[in-house]
Amino acid sequence: MNRFDRNLQIIYVAILMSTLIYAVVAWTTTHAIGPGKTLSDELRDPVTIALYSVAAGTFLAAMIIRARKLLIVRWAMLEAACICGLIAAMMHGDWRLYIAPWALALIGFITLYPRVRMGIR
Repeated sequence: MNRFDRNLQIIYVAILMSTLIYAVVAWTTTHAIGPGKTLSDELRDPVTIALYSVAAGTFLAAMIIRARKLLIVRWAMLEAACICGLIAAMMHGDWRLYIAPWALALIGFITLYPRVRMGIR
């Protein structure tokens, strides 16, 4: 494994851990508040729909881009999907709204794990 690949793995873990931090922030800042409406009402809210749409769009864009040199950008796009979920959760005071964008981003992170390049030094 060359130094570039090792650095990529460090950045990958750091960005992935930031999504866990967002999950903790969503839970701790909204847990005491509790949901004001039902989850189905919150999911029908136009702002939630817009944020979820942006999260899905950034996920799709991250999956469409294929250049290895843009791998960090792709990870940042997945992180942006999580941020959309965090905003929705904090706006409604319901941490559960973070789960769907986070799960989508985790699928992307699993898909985009930095694999070692062979034969390049």
